[in-house]
Amino acid sequence: MKSLANHLFPISVVLETHALETKVLETKVLETRAIKPSAIAPTIKRHKGFTLIEALVAMFIFAWISLAAYQILDQVVIAQEVNQRKSAAVARVQRVSWQLASDFRQMVNRPVWQGQGNQLEPLLFATGDYLIEFTRGGWSNPLQWPRSDLQRVAYLLDYHPEAKDSDSEFYNDERLYLIRLYWQVLDRLEDSEPQQQVLIGGVVDFRTRFWDQATKEWGDVPVPTFESVAVSAYDAPLAVEVSIVFENEDVMTHIFRVL
Repeated sequence: MKSLANHLFPISVVLETHALETKVLETKVLETRAIKPSAIAPTIKRHKGFTLIEALVAMFIFAWISLAAYQILDQVVIAQEVNQRKSAAVARVQRVSWQLASDFRQMVNRPVWQGQGNQLEPLLFATGDYLIEFTRGGWSNPLQWPRSDLQRVAYLLDYHPEAKDSDSEFYNDERLYLIRLYWQVLDRLEDSEPQQQVLIGGVVDFRTRFWDQATKEWGDVPVPTFESVAVSAYDAPLAVEVSIVFENEDVMTHIFRVL
């Protein structure tokens, strides 16, 4: 009997230990079930959307930023357009200055024939047809055409040649333009039509003055090389002052020494 008791003692100890662990687990389960939901609610993260006020504030900020960006972009576009117009105006003035210099600096004493027996002096001033007409040298000939390097040119103020063309951008343009005319040949027929070259618009006056070497002063008319009651003949002067007056009262003046 004593031997049997010794063998059963460990088994009873194990059973008691297992029963104790089971009781402890049941106690923990009951305690867990006893916890109220409100006790664990604060630990749960709740996801909420924007309120109406927050959405309105966000829309207001976005609209304000968009308006500011649009104003900046609009100012940039306007500044770019102004710069382009000014650049184009400067380019036109530079082209006009270059053309005037090419003509007036290379005036030569070469009369031309118009028709039969009608000789035109090297320089015609205020004849009624043109403001000024003269012969110039240095006419470039890059294609080596069989022609002279002398050219007859004239200047006048008139409406744009395309002012009556309904398909042109200059249709009904009432501004006056400085127009350069030139002939393909020096000695021409009476019905020879010159080529027209529009230089610049918005011109109200084209003035020329000529240097008088004798008096050392500028004169409104050239110094005649021959003068009579009926006619006055002029040669190329020593220097010419050319002034262009625009509608906005700007004046562009150049002084060219005749080579």
